[in-house]
Amino acid sequence: MQARTEKNNRLMKIGLPILLSGLAIWLVLCQLDFQVLWAAFRQLSISSIALVILLFTLGLFLRGLTCWIILGPKFRFMDAFWAMNVGYLLNSFIPLRLGEFGRAAILTERSKGKASYMEALASIVAERFLDLLTGFMFLLVALLFLFKNDRLEKIAWIGFGGLAFGLVLMIMLAKNRGTVISWFKDRFSETSWVQKRFVPALEQLLMGFSFFLDAKRFILASLILAVSWFLSMLEYNVLQNAILDSSKAWWPVLIIPAGAFVNALPAAPGGLGVFEAGAVGAYTLVGVGKEPALAMALIVHFVQIVIPSIFGIIALFISGDNLGSLITRSIRFQAKKEVTE
Repeated sequence: MQARTEKNNRLMKIGLPILLSGLAIWLVLCQLDFQVLWAAFRQLSISSIALVILLFTLGLFLRGLTCWIILGPKFRFMDAFWAMNVGYLLNSFIPLRLGEFGRAAILTERSKGKASYMEALASIVAERFLDLLTGFMFLLVALLFLFKNDRLEKIAWIGFGGLAFGLVLMIMLAKNRGTVISWFKDRFSETSWVQKRFVPALEQLLMGFSFFLDAKRFILASLILAVSWFLSMLEYNVLQNAILDSSKAWWPVLIIPAGAFVNALPAAPGGLGVFEAGAVGAYTLVGVGKEPALAMALIVHFVQIVIPSIFGIIALFISGDNLGSLITRSIRFQAKKEVTE
């Protein structure tokens, strides 16, 4: 029975992402005029693509800086930057963002015992959380001041509210870490699974969330992350100016967050299909045709996969590690995390 349950769980983990990506690809390709799509690509110049790559690379370094600030003094900047890109590389090969577990494993090894695995994982969760919060803020700005869509605005407010609640909860848990741990210790025996496995993991996780208690680090990381989002918006502006006859500079303020949130759905490795569907759907809201929207999304997505993958491969070469080993460790660490939950 247990073996059948585990098999069904594996099928869900693999089958659902593939199904979602397949559906997204079908929606994007449905009634697509490939001649118009090719014509949109032909509008691009080498200088436009080079500028997109430059803007993305600058934003990538800023994201690495954000990760380093969140991780704290136990890590060096290059440790955070290389691990972040290895995580992106892994996410291009394995579904459900399991690359983040490999990223946490690398950070734990790089800290040389200064930080536990759960501390590193908590910092990654904090970074992803802060990233989503920043994106929702940009989306709300677009919906409140630049573009009117009641249904999307309602979704944005719900998402922002949920994240705000989560932020307050993490702050309260981190601030009262001792009280929370004592509560569990008082209610479960020392020989129980809760005391032996769950409580130590929870304590390390809350130590990682202590970043939210440092106002200076929190504000600095948020501002740097916001600048990286702004650079991503400039990427789309470059492509809009190259491909579209007319465009608005504010469109990416709507497009980038909407596409990013759709890309957060469980999908095939690299967000294949869902990223493009999100961007095309968002551009449709402002009257841009499917073909030019898809051309821009494909360029941006290609750059988002290739550049971090190059840095990730360099990081593997420097560390002497290999991709197969990291994928195995990512899956193993994820399985361990499930046991503690």
